[in-house]
Amino acid sequence: MSIKDAMQDIVREHFVVRVSDDLGDEGLANLREFLPKVRAVYTAIDYESISQTLTVFRNLADDIVLPSQQCYRIDELAELAMHNEGTLTLQILQSGELLVWKDNADLSLISANAIVYRYTPASGEKFWVDGEEAHVPSMSGYPLLFATPSFRDLSDALKHYASHIARPSECAILSNLWREEGRVMWKPAPEASMQRSLYFYLKCTLRDGHPDVRQETPVDEKNPVDLEVQWSGSNRIALIEVKWLGKSGTLNPPRIGNEHAAKRAKEGLAQLADYLDRSRSRAPYKDRRGYLVIFDARRRRVKADTMIVNREDGFHFRDDHIDFQVDILERHDMARPIRCFCEPSLSAGLAPSSMPVTS
Repeated sequence: MSIKDAMQDIVREHFVVRVSDDLGDEGLANLREFLPKVRAVYTAIDYESISQTLTVFRNLADDIVLPSQQCYRIDELAELAMHNEGTLTLQILQSGELLVWKDNADLSLISANAIVYRYTPASGEKFWVDGEEAHVPSMSGYPLLFATPSFRDLSDALKHYASHIARPSECAILSNLWREEGRVMWKPAPEASMQRSLYFYLKCTLRDGHPDVRQETPVDEKNPVDLEVQWSGSNRIALIEVKWLGKSGTLNPPRIGNEHAAKRAKEGLAQLADYLDRSRSRAPYKDRRGYLVIFDARRRRVKADTMIVNREDGFHFRDDHIDFQVDILERHDMARPIRCFCEPSLSAGLAPSSMPVTS
């Protein structure tokens, strides 16, 4: 098949062309009202909050095909954040009213004489027109045609921070948190400085949607989350909790003050889930997502006076898998934890410039 033929096939299968061909002028009139509704859905919920499926459809005959006794009727799309648990099916009625069902609808039951939009994390965006799948074009630089990413920008920034900043301690704040040049053990109470390092990084790097990054924001009257990000003109909120693993202590005298194993990270994830629930109770129309950031400096066979470690002991936990609670990981509002393995300096004190001068 030639490039020209392939392009013609794409045009023929484009969802707008399919609506025109299969449903005629009535279909196009419905499509003009339908597409803004799809875009508006994503002002209420971020696509990353959909863990299973989001289905939005309009039946041209205005027949109600969803199980009415299991549906919610809503007038404002802002209410979707309150109902979203990772799977949503929305029927847009001719009156503008929306029926919301917290389950995945069978396409064979809803797509006849209808325009259907469906998003899944695995397959992306798809359209069905009168029961037949139609082509959805992609846009360079954007994961979806109808959704503007907010959480994606933050997720990318946190991953970059983990690999380029935290891993080599490549910032003045983190480099000053180590007890010794070999980066074996943290100084006492490092968590507040870790939060500050991440705060300044996000303030300098996040761009999409005019984000506002805040420290120690109260979830309720007693519980502050370490960092919070809100986007201007949006209902999106990201809650970020910071935890550290490894040992902390002093050199004079050599002493191990605290030690945190993988259990600490699991406790942090449970704590973050609780914060998300409290935030939902306080602000139900906000679309929120939780991020756990772990500064992991676990080393093997470390004593109070250890100043440098070999590769085997220093990197023993680099690829360690933390067995997080599955029920929390599978929440639609929880991002995958980001573990920053903070590497030791194996060559500390061995550079020629640091060797004692002998005559």
